[in-house]
Amino acid sequence: MKKLLLALLTCVIVQSGIAQYKYDNVLFKTVYIEDLCDSINKYPQHLLLDVRSKGEFYDTSSSASLNIGHLKGAKNLDIKDMETKWKELLPYKDQPVFIYCSHSQRSRVFSKFLSDSGFTKIINVNGAMTEFNLLKYKEPECTTELYETNNKFGLLSPQDVAKLMNSVTNLFILDVRTDSAFRGISTDPMAKAHGKFKGAVNIPYADLPSNLNKVPKNRPILVVADFGRETNLASKLLSENGYTQVYAAFNGMNQWMATSAKELPSRDKLWVRKLPYTTITAEEMDKKLTASPNIFILDIRTAEEFNNQVKKDTWKNRGHIRKAVNIPVTDLDKRWNEIAGMKNKNIIVYAFGTSPEAFQAANLLTSKGFTKVEVLTGGLWDVRWKAANLKGQSKLMSYVVDVPAENL
Repeated sequence: MKKLLLALLTCVIVQSGIAQYKYDNVLFKTVYIEDLCDSINKYPQHLLLDVRSKGEFYDTSSSASLNIGHLKGAKNLDIKDMETKWKELLPYKDQPVFIYCSHSQRSRVFSKFLSDSGFTKIINVNGAMTEFNLLKYKEPECTTELYETNNKFGLLSPQDVAKLMNSVTNLFILDVRTDSAFRGISTDPMAKAHGKFKGAVNIPYADLPSNLNKVPKNRPILVVADFGRETNLASKLLSENGYTQVYAAFNGMNQWMATSAKELPSRDKLWVRKLPYTTITAEEMDKKLTASPNIFILDIRTAEEFNNQVKKDTWKNRGHIRKAVNIPVTDLDKRWNEIAGMKNKNIIVYAFGTSPEAFQAANLLTSKGFTKVEVLTGGLWDVRWKAANLKGQSKLMSYVVDVPAENL
């Protein structure tokens, strides 16, 4: 049910209750991807430290969505070995050490550990390989020169997907999702929200090995699924079977949906989806709330999550968006009277991350006559992640309140 969130938290939650961002530029420095090349060039004697697993580093991980390349010249030291192998890094104790992972969570844990161990020039790479892949063709040439991968296919950001679709007339778009997801009739409300690319051909990933003859070898291929896992697996399968012009839509339709119309001006010309509500990114929410501070915000998590009272999985205790009202999605049917007066007003709905529950709530609201419903892509997690990791988005941090001190 929570495919994306589960994949994300598998790699970012290293210790229960570990603080996210409060040590940034306090205990160690941070650098944005846009500034990484300049920062590295300032320090000829430096270390690039990749703290992901060996499989992730070499693009052979069983978690295929995490096979997204690495930085050239980096040393790989899995965070799982941090406490037993960190002394290998002692020669760099007083030299700049740039630490990165996939989403810049594990790297922060490692940055704190080394800073506490006497290292004096630790620099966390904000956004890590996720943001690197979204910016690598947009930023100066240095970023493409710094990128290495064992993948035999290209990973394209939504902007580069749009560029490919707009410029390559003989492009073959291969959608490897299930038939129901592709046709927009899935029982999963999030899969329905993803929509599809115009002109795409659907061959479900499970059927692809026996249907390769339906995919032309003499045309560029753009591969897409809901998320990164099957997008990457299908792209790898094609590359291993003699296809030489294979491009994977980075993080699938979910990344496309989570990219604003401003960043993708041709989005609606390339994309088909039919929903009674819309989606909104954290950046778009900021602009909307700046213009209209009293927009109604609905948090559909459990009361325990909203009130930071989760006992076992304490990493879920991350506060809530300022002025949000909590009505769990399971209670919406019983508590319409509390929000009945909002039917013709703007409503932003969110969950912890990108998960079906928020889309389920949006469907329920619109079925009851609510006319201006928007789902926050990435949910609560994305607001703070973007604030800490994306250049120019620090203001977003002020929207999340009541975060427990141990999870700041």
